[in-house]
Amino acid sequence: MNRLFTATIALVLLSVSPIAAADRNPNTDWLREARVGVFMHLLPGDARGLQRVRQFDVNALASQLEAVGAKYFVLTLGQNSGFMNSPNLTYEQVAGYRPGERCSTRDLPLDLYRVLHPKGIELMLYLPCQVPNRDARAQRAFGLAQGPKDQPIDVAFAKKWAEVIHEWSARYGDKVAGWWFDGGYQWIGFNNEMAAVYAEAVKRGNPKAIVTFNPGVKLIRWTEAEDYTAGELNEPFETIPTERWVDGSQWHALTYLGSSWSKRDTRYPAKRWADWVGSVVANGGVVTLDVGPNWNPQQGPIGAISDDQMAQLRSIQARL
Repeated sequence: MNRLFTATIALVLLSVSPIAAADRNPNTDWLREARVGVFMHLLPGDARGLQRVRQFDVNALASQLEAVGAKYFVLTLGQNSGFMNSPNLTYEQVAGYRPGERCSTRDLPLDLYRVLHPKGIELMLYLPCQVPNRDARAQRAFGLAQGPKDQPIDVAFAKKWAEVIHEWSARYGDKVAGWWFDGGYQWIGFNNEMAAVYAEAVKRGNPKAIVTFNPGVKLIRWTEAEDYTAGELNEPFETIPTERWVDGSQWHALTYLGSSWSKRDTRYPAKRWADWVGSVVANGGVVTLDVGPNWNPQQGPIGAISDDQMAQLRSIQARL
């Protein structure tokens, strides 16, 4: 082969940046094609809350998601209180809790998968980047400072927390299509190395699972390990993509329909939501909308979406 031709080819190959390669990442294609999904903060705060997890009506929720055309659903595994929606022996052993004391004995994600999968709805999971910040016992056991706030973390901690993550990712395998990690803030020391540790723990369970790490209320590419932007937004309507990618991450926004996260009311007219979502997906973006679960058995199935929020989700579906 001509040496000049060979050198030219080599220069062309070298000019292909990592970001350009990420643009072709097929693992995010399903998310782009889904366009819109639903997020639910199901956060038990005590033993009574864990009882509600056992009562969660997965069939009722699955029917609602199907009715509004949602193609994926994101469930919180847990957050600040220390009570989890799924068993995890690793977490219980390190923190020193008995089975069922902090982790639900019901495997809610698995039960959800069994009803969502036949409807073509993907399952995703939410988890903070550190142990629950309202559980001093867990903070101490995992080597963190104690107190009701996110604590500084390092790679040594991340490797311990990654084993908790991996127990879930290994159990669910390709049943879970993606993960949204919260609290990956610069001020607690979160960085690319820690993101890579968590991403590896996830992808040991499912190599095609997509991950993101939340830097706070903004829409940016935050880590080299992420596949899509966390995109947490409080007031989203002025934020619209110009293309599908943000420095190599799939453009994605997460915001809430209600007056705040996990609320069951509505804060803006349905048309405003529908117009914004329509603009986002027309430009290659993806939107996840947070809804509030029903906790009161006197008001309907546990875990069901409110009628007002269902009406807004239907309006968005009609717009698309």
